[in-house]
Amino acid sequence: MAEKKTEIQVFDGGVTEQQIKLWKGQHRKVARIEVEDDGEKHVGYFKRPSMEVMAASTKVAKTDEAKAGTILFDGCWLGGSEFMRTDPVLFVPTMAQLNIVLMGAAASLKNV
Repeated sequence: MAEKKTEIQVFDGGVTEQQIKLWKGQHRKVARIEVEDDGEKHVGYFKRPSMEVMAASTKVAKTDEAKAGTILFDGCWLGGSEFMRTDPVLFVPTMAQLNIVLMGAAASLKNV
């Protein structure tokens, strides 16, 4: 008996490869974040935050972590599934991945 494959519906905001290349030219690095939810795949594209976005998010985080997350999300958002912005079930794992992007660079210190 053959297994029935379920089709995953992809929500990506209609972003094209050409648009991604344009974003890479403008922002140097672009992260693609995917969140799967009950047969749906939501895709969002993000740039690295500016210092202004980081400052605004950090300032607000002291009193409202959810608002700080929204500031960071909006400041990095390039395009994709709008549901990632409005559905908390999608927003939270998106932010978890965005935080990994933010902490992805490695630094070292050497006394000379």
